[in-house]
Amino acid sequence: MPLTGRAVPLFRRVLPVYLFAIVAPTLVLLYLGLQSVKRQREAIVSLSESNLRLSGDRLAAELERRTSELAASALEDPDVVSLPLPADGRFTPEVGARIRNAFGRIQARHPIARHFFLLQGNAVRFPLLRAPSPQPLLATSKDARHFEQLFSEAEDQELRLQRPDLALESYRQSYQLALPDAWKARALERMARCLQETQQAAKAGEAYRTLLGRYGGLYDSFFRPYAVVAVLEMKAPDLVPQLQREMLRGQWELTAEQMDYFWERLIKLPGAQLSTQESEFRSHLQFAQALEAKFQHQGLLRPGEVYALAFARPPNNYQTYYTQLAAPGRSETLVGLSVNLDWVQQTLLPQASADLGMEQVARLVPNGSPDSGPPGGLVRAAFKDAFPFWKLAIGPASGTNLATGANNTLVFSLSTILVLSLLVLSITLLVRDVFRQIEIGRLRADFVSGISHELKTPLTLIRLYGETLLEGEDFPEPERRGYYQVITRESERLTRLIEKVLDFSRIDRDRKQYHMQDGDLAATIADSVQIYGDYLKRRGFSVETEIATHLPTARFDPEAVSQAVLNLLDNAAKYSAESKFVGVRLQAGEAHVVLEVEDHGIGIPANERGKLFQQFYRSPGSTGKGGYGLGLYLVKHIMDAHGGAVEVESEAGRGSRFRLSFPCTRS
Repeated sequence: MPLTGRAVPLFRRVLPVYLFAIVAPTLVLLYLGLQSVKRQREAIVSLSESNLRLSGDRLAAELERRTSELAASALEDPDVVSLPLPADGRFTPEVGARIRNAFGRIQARHPIARHFFLLQGNAVRFPLLRAPSPQPLLATSKDARHFEQLFSEAEDQELRLQRPDLALESYRQSYQLALPDAWKARALERMARCLQETQQAAKAGEAYRTLLGRYGGLYDSFFRPYAVVAVLEMKAPDLVPQLQREMLRGQWELTAEQMDYFWERLIKLPGAQLSTQESEFRSHLQFAQALEAKFQHQGLLRPGEVYALAFARPPNNYQTYYTQLAAPGRSETLVGLSVNLDWVQQTLLPQASADLGMEQVARLVPNGSPDSGPPGGLVRAAFKDAFPFWKLAIGPASGTNLATGANNTLVFSLSTILVLSLLVLSITLLVRDVFRQIEIGRLRADFVSGISHELKTPLTLIRLYGETLLEGEDFPEPERRGYYQVITRESERLTRLIEKVLDFSRIDRDRKQYHMQDGDLAATIADSVQIYGDYLKRRGFSVETEIATHLPTARFDPEAVSQAVLNLLDNAAKYSAESKFVGVRLQAGEAHVVLEVEDHGIGIPANERGKLFQQFYRSPGSTGKGGYGLGLYLVKHIMDAHGGAVEVESEAGRGSRFRLSFPCTRS
């Protein structure tokens, strides 16, 4: 009899085959598509950041150039030559007020300037820091000589005999003489003081109010404004706030010492206000104090040349430009200005950005400030010669995001139930892959365009100094050697940049060829280290080398190995920070020859090490160091071609050690 049992339905027999033949390959394709999208997104981010970095470098150079030109134009203003400097060299408040008014007119025409200053023999003469020594009034008439006699008698009675009651009458008689206001104000101030000392408070207050009303804009023999003296002595709550406002506004040409002294006394009086309002006059005096503490010119001054100097006096940082005063008999005087950073930020930076055709968001930020900006990333560009306490932060244009095109994998997780949906999604991913390839091609083109712009700088310098030498002028030997050094340095920089780009292009198109030969790695590596090591030593680096001899034979391409060594040395120099140390060791290992390049610089965070050898990738800590993320990518490709390996050991803040292992052909 036939065995009885239930027949297995056909669809149950076909289902495993269907799942294996259709669904499984579709899932594999889906997975591969998602991985491809992820890698391409990372490439887009790296390329976009490289383009941002190139744009930031161009904008920083342009902003620096425009600032320098505008500062030079302000210092060449015709009113600068005709500044009302004192013939006797005494910078009194009256002289300071005239100079401040002149600089105010210049500043209205040149908003690049925030503060102007004058120096003589490295001493700050304007803004005024200290009042000059007291100067007596000159008696040129009979009444003036009579005033001097009465005033002298009154001083003797008040100060030596301690009889303010007797001195009061003598001061009153001197005040009643027909003399200029400066004489009468001096006598009235002494009368008010004697009235206070003799307990006549009401009359003393009346005298001080007369002094304030009639002679408040004049200065006593110690160059103190009578208005300030009167209010301080009266201690009237109704007058203190007004006096504070006038002092902050610069009603009188107070010195920095006077401002600090009077302000400290004023804020202790009834009715005083602890103002936190920004005062341009007070900022002007604080700048003078910082200038006195920090200014120091290096080298010889050349007539007509404008010099840049940046200095810090917490909480403020200053960028200044200065030159010799181009006026007969005044070559010992330096005139300069501090840059108005608010104007640079709000006006000059947008103008430069627009003229370069940039759409990115850019702003000046202090060194050490936290990264913040538009979503999608922010890079910082360093200035070369000016603004050492600031960097140019640049981010993508408003409304864009470096990480656009992120796919939503949750959408695909449910659609795997239906084969047709999986196939449609796979096709969709392939189409998106094509569009991403197009976008990568565009970004590569932008990258090449940026590199081409970078080539202009060394070419321009080489041409400039070459044409200068061809003019045939009899330059001094040190100056001529300097021109040669600039040409040589820029030529080397140009060569390295072109070689990197060409190698990257060959590798990218799978056309890079290596010419292998058996030999001793020590000679090739020693030559490369010596050439670049001499360059590093001229820049103040300490280069320690330990190259073993009689190493096992290895098979290598000398030119490629030399390039890998130079790339590692260049990286070590860039990220050495303040340590200025580079170490190189070559030794034999087990079946390998091992090269180590070490620095004691900024190091690499653990989460960044796996990305170091990707093309266009640069660590966030490399901001402002230059380069485009190709060096380590080329090193990795060279070592792969040699059948070797590249490793990195690093700790943030402690430095890095890169290790190249070359396989030996025989011992």
